[in-house]
Amino acid sequence: MDIAAIAIAAVLLILTGGTMLVSYVQGRGPYAEEVEPLDEKEFKTKGLLCIGLFLGDRLTPGRWLPGALRELLRRYGVRVTAQITELYGAKERDFYLRIHNANKWVLSLLVGMLLALLAMISCSNGDPETALIFCAGGVAALFGMPFLADRELEGKIEQRRESLQLEFPEFANKLILLVNAGTTISKAWERVVSGEERNSPLYRELRICAAEIQAGKPEAVAYEEFARRCKIKEIIKFVSVIVLNLRKGGSEVVPTLRAQADECWEARKATARRLGEKASSKLLVPMSIMLLGIIMIVALPAVLALVGM
Repeated sequence: MDIAAIAIAAVLLILTGGTMLVSYVQGRGPYAEEVEPLDEKEFKTKGLLCIGLFLGDRLTPGRWLPGALRELLRRYGVRVTAQITELYGAKERDFYLRIHNANKWVLSLLVGMLLALLAMISCSNGDPETALIFCAGGVAALFGMPFLADRELEGKIEQRRESLQLEFPEFANKLILLVNAGTTISKAWERVVSGEERNSPLYRELRICAAEIQAGKPEAVAYEEFARRCKIKEIIKFVSVIVLNLRKGGSEVVPTLRAQADECWEARKATARRLGEKASSKLLVPMSIMLLGIIMIVALPAVLALVGM
């Protein structure tokens, strides 16, 4: 059992560590410029992404799988691609999809190597059973970490949508004020965007829309594409009123927009309440620990007194 555990741990360590070392040496030069623009706060494995890019360009594990499983993975990949598109836009989709896949390679190898090291330590301490458990966890990490990395995208998308819902009502009110004062919708849109220095998801999308209109794209098309990129129900309804007014005309656009803006504010309040409830639930654990500490401080003297009697 000891020899088997040591052999399995050594093979796993050589496989993961050797792959990372060779890939890093081969990839750090060719892929240095590609990873340079990335934000280290968002991509914590930035320094090792050359490993994943190198492996991603040379290995295609899916081709070794049966047809049915390959088709299932293809559909899963389509969903991940749609999430990447929502987060970073269609123009940057291919680049960030490569970075995301590279990040999955890096995470799998890192966790696998760490568990292999723990298995070797367990073997050296004479605990082969624990070493085999770590080895099994390392093998599972090689296949499971990519799916956990994909799950992280859902959290980023949720945060993005929450940010859009929280900021859009303010923009809508400013737009309505300018339109009510006689400014055209496109000019009002451009004026609100130019007066803000925020680089939040909403204002990035607003600037893209304004730039497309200035470049000659039809207003209705630019607004519709903006709404599709946001994927927020209230924003889509607000934009649909603008597009309908552009195509059919009418003098009731401001009251209708104001009604839609009120709906956006209600959605914002609901989002703020949900975030508050989420934050309060996270406080339960530290509050429980504090309560336990207070109980121990109060009860310990009484217990010691009883023991002393």
